[in-house]
Formats: sequence, structure tokens, C-alpha cells
Amino acid sequence: MVMLGLYNSWALPLAKNTVSEDHNAAAIARTLWQVIIEFFRKKGIWVSIVFIILFRAGEAQVQSIGPLFLREARHLGGLGLSTAEVGAVYGTVGTVAFLVGSIAGGYFTSWLNLKRAILWLILAVNLPNLAFYLLSVFQPTDLSVVSIALSVEMFGYGFGFVGLILYMMQVVAPGKYQTAHYAFATGFMALGNVLFKLFSGDIQLALGYQHFFVWVMICALPVAILSQLIPMTARPQAADAADAGGNAAEAAATKAG
Repeated sequence: MVMLGLYNSWALPLAKNTVSEDHNAAAIARTLWQVIIEFFRKKGIWVSIVFIILFRAGEAQVQSIGPLFLREARHLGGLGLSTAEVGAVYGTVGTVAFLVGSIAGGYFTSWLNLKRAILWLILAVNLPNLAFYLLSVFQPTDLSVVSIALSVEMFGYGFGFVGLILYMMQVVAPGKYQTAHYAFATGFMALGNVLFKLFSGDIQLALGYQHFFVWVMICALPVAILSQLIPMTARPQAADAADAGGNAAEAAATKAG
């Protein structure tokens, strides 16, 4: 972390902070209220919130149940790995696969643009969960086989997760308070993550591991469909939308004149 801090102190460009003359509690409270109001006044923001919450519906459940499945006794449907083995797999090849997937996902989205890439990114997050299903069916004993399967899953997670980050940055956050609005969006992402983890254990107990991993792939369908129905451009604020409408009307009147 020290090395990263030193690198960033050298590499990051200098930027002036916005100067504010009001530093009293009342002014800060007014600004916070304005930030909240402007966020929820953005056109289509509730649909964006639903999209953000649903994006990780399957992956959040896998992140909760997956490690339990790996440690569960084999006669109970798990793989019977030790805690050290699970840590070695996730902490080495899993981490590397996630990082490589994240970088690859960024280049992929830059190449296609978010609108064209979003469905592929959603599939990348969810389809590799098939690896968990296959592990639950065949229950391999070779740790290298397990490592390869989890690497595929983690690569897909890293590759596709970029889509949600870019959606929040490019669609939800833009505007006067873009940093705060990006923070709000990540808050809803965390909310969705917690909600789906909350009942994942009950679902797994009801379905068993094999059917549970099929269920988490089915959870990708709502967000995949929604991604094709909603715009992937910045959500305008109410004032921006009104200005745009007024400018369009003015242009039409000028043209008619």
C-alpha cells in the first residue's frame, strides 16, 4: 500500500478542489439535501436503481454460498476442501483471474461501447457460474481441476463487473454532483448485494447445491432483459431535461420561422 501511495502521488494529475465559502453546518445540510434531491430527480433513476440492484443477483448468492460449498463435506454435496485449500485457490489463481478479467472487460467495453457490450458483460458475470454447477455434479478431488473451474468463474466475474461500474459512472453519476451520485449508486449496489445474500442460504437449503447453482444462473434473466430495454446514456437531471426540451422547441420555432 505504501508503494501504491507513492506511485499515485507521482502519477496522478494535480486538480484544484472546488472552493466553497460556506462551511457551516446549515450550508452543508442544504448541500446534502440538494444532492439527494437532484439524484432522485434524474429521469429514469428508479429503473437505474432496479438495474443496479439486479445486476449482481446471481453472483452475490454465489459469493455467499460458494465458499461454503467448497468446504462442505462430500457426502453432503460439497467438495470437502480445507479452509487453507479454499484460501489458496481464491487467494492466488482466483485473484489473478479476477484482475485479468477486470482489465479485459475494460478493454472489451471500450472497444464495443457500453450499450453494445452490456449484455455480454452480464452473461460474463453469470454464465461462468456453470463451473460451480459442474463441480457440484462431478465433485472432483483434484485441486487443480477445482482451481481451473474457480478461475473461470472469477475471470467472468471480473470481466462482467466492469459493466456495472461503467453503468454507474457513465449513466447514473454524470451531473453537477457526479462524485456523490456515483457514491449513491454504489450504495444501492451494496444494498442489492446484501439483500440477495440474505436469503441465499435459505434457497440453498431448499434446493441443494446443484439446483441452487442452476437458480443463480436463472437470476441473470431479469437484468439481461432489462439491459436491452433501458438507455445506456447519462440520466439527465430534471433541469437538464427541461432545458433540452426548451432548446428543441426553440430550434423548431426558429426553423419554422
